[in-house]
Amino acid sequence: MGADEVSKLASSEEGRTSTDLAMEVQKHPSIEEVATFIIQSTDTWMTPIMSFLQDGHLPQNTEEARKIKKRAARFTILNDVLYKRGFSMPYLKCVDEEEAKYILEEVHGGICGDHAGSRSLVNKVVRVGYFWPTMQVDAVEIVRRYDKCQQYGNVQRLPVEKMTTIASPWPFA
Repeated sequence: MGADEVSKLASSEEGRTSTDLAMEVQKHPSIEEVATFIIQSTDTWMTPIMSFLQDGHLPQNTEEARKIKKRAARFTILNDVLYKRGFSMPYLKCVDEEEAKYILEEVHGGICGDHAGSRSLVNKVVRVGYFWPTMQVDAVEIVRRYDKCQQYGNVQRLPVEKMTTIASPWPFA
């Protein structure tokens, strides 16, 4: 019954309202907005590249400045986020060390993780769309640290002694 009155009220003219309908005007949001801030540490591997791409700022050391100029050619900034360009792949979002650790653990052992080796783990992370410079080293550490990967992984079967050939006295004997 109340819904019918509200629908009639919405379609009627401004001046005609029913007096038996209780109406409340809400002047403030009912849910309190919480301010969220993304805090990035100032000393990540991305900081010098971003400062060069945004402001053209280079360090005083000429060797470091040359390295940053050379590296920055492979990166771009979109919506204040650093991305790595690739020849045969889409842009890869650059992440810091904390995010990288979370991404590796989630891809390796998360809900859809298959506890892959380090090389396929890096390939999966790239296919998902992330990049950081120490991907391979971090992936090796993650795989080495997981106990189940070490317990159920392939075992190298090396012979105990050096193999020797046995020569037969005549062919096909």
